[in-house]
Amino acid sequence: MRTYFRSLTDVMASPLAAAAKAFSRDTGQSRVFKSTKLEDMVYQDLRRGDTELDTLESACGEKLSTFPVLSRDIYQSFYSLNVRKNDAATLSETARRFNAPILDEVMRGEDYPAIKAACEGRQLPAYEAAGEFVSQVAENLDSLMEQAGGEKKALDTLEKLEQRRDDSMEKLKQLLEQAAQSGGNAELERQALAAANRAQSQVNQADAVGRMVRDNTVKNKDGIAALVAQAGKAAAQKAESTAAAIAAWGYGPDSGDPEKMEADRNLVERVCRNKTLMEVARYLGRLKELINGKRKNSYTYGRGEKYSLELGGDINRVLGSEFATLAIPEAMPLFLRKLQRKGLKQYQRREPVSKGSGDIICMLDESGSAEEAAPWCKAVALALLDIAMQGNRRFAMIHFAGVGHFQTDLFLPGQYDREDVFRAIETFLNGNTDYATPLQEALRLMEQEGFENADMVFITDGACALPEKFLTQLKEQQAQRKFHITGVLLDQNAAGFSFSLEPFCTEILRTSQLTQENIAQRLLEQRV
Repeated sequence: MRTYFRSLTDVMASPLAAAAKAFSRDTGQSRVFKSTKLEDMVYQDLRRGDTELDTLESACGEKLSTFPVLSRDIYQSFYSLNVRKNDAATLSETARRFNAPILDEVMRGEDYPAIKAACEGRQLPAYEAAGEFVSQVAENLDSLMEQAGGEKKALDTLEKLEQRRDDSMEKLKQLLEQAAQSGGNAELERQALAAANRAQSQVNQADAVGRMVRDNTVKNKDGIAALVAQAGKAAAQKAESTAAAIAAWGYGPDSGDPEKMEADRNLVERVCRNKTLMEVARYLGRLKELINGKRKNSYTYGRGEKYSLELGGDINRVLGSEFATLAIPEAMPLFLRKLQRKGLKQYQRREPVSKGSGDIICMLDESGSAEEAAPWCKAVALALLDIAMQGNRRFAMIHFAGVGHFQTDLFLPGQYDREDVFRAIETFLNGNTDYATPLQEALRLMEQEGFENADMVFITDGACALPEKFLTQLKEQQAQRKFHITGVLLDQNAAGFSFSLEPFCTEILRTSQLTQENIAQRLLEQRV
């Protein structure tokens, strides 16, 4: 071993002594990002029972000790409203040379804004996206480590050297303190001198390997960036899929109830496995955001009377005593946690149940030519279902194709579940087009099933002439029952079929004139 110091005086005059005195095992942490106690608690709840991620981290942790905390930092970068870094001087060499560049590359990536839009402040989308990112990194971990550390496995060597260096620094700190207290004990001074030479040697080795890792990272930055970008793109897709599924049918992105959270996880898994459900969810999530935005901008009537207490997260109804914890800074996380879990004591209100303006019947053309537009059509129908249920109104979805070929899905308030919705989504009849069949079924619903003052939406992509006799009957019913039919014509590829809807539709919205988004907005805003 090379001799760096000849005497204890040389040691005390060197930067090594100052570094040893200031040394602490608290430095050299692997977490790149800071997190609050509340964020840690949220992550722990999400992580509980995730054996797949446990196994992945355990396997990759044998190759790279900082891999488990990398997944935690990835989640933090997706979820946190305010991403804050720890001081680089407090990081371990491996975290500084490997984790930090990976995280920087993620946040510079072109997919990061999309990830943040879907995940920021939303725990389950952020967790699912982070899990997808980490699994992609795990698949390419050997390649990433090789590009960061070189063929000589410098990154793996750096971890071992860093551990030995820290052990030596801790030992040197103890010996210097003992030597100072002994008042000139020769044996202690000899041991301290030997420890200093050993520590300096290991510091130099760690620095040299660290520079090698840094140089390799710079040299191979394009390859590393490509692998990170690939993982980022997969994470963005997962984030958007998860957010869409939860927005469409879930309990909410921030549900703190373990049972609801587990239900949302199962929902996301099922939706992501089913192409049809996934396509519908992408449209429906945006439509529900539109509906919720419209409701928030409306006035609220009928606030009801207080009659009991319950647990919840409605700040407007929370008991005043619950806010007492906000007076103590240390207790603020407790209040926020109860709010996040919807566990605050609040007043329960009794509100009268009122019937809306009219039931809704949505007729969907499911001929072979309409298959491409079917996900958007189903999403519009389900958005109308949401509006109907909010108004305690009946809803019917009539799937139609050729003559006599139809299926009716009835949705009555409180009498259907998510499986009924999924069955309706997965139904596609295929075949020809006949308008009389669904309109006859709609009249039957009004006559026999109690669909009063029905509000009808008729979505089709083709042309079909109604028999004169049936058209006369339909107009008589329209005059008698005073219902109107809004037609949506999917004619963006072949404009000119509006004549087939004009005889019985009060209003016609055409995709050759308006975008699908504008049509959906007009349909929904008129009915919220």
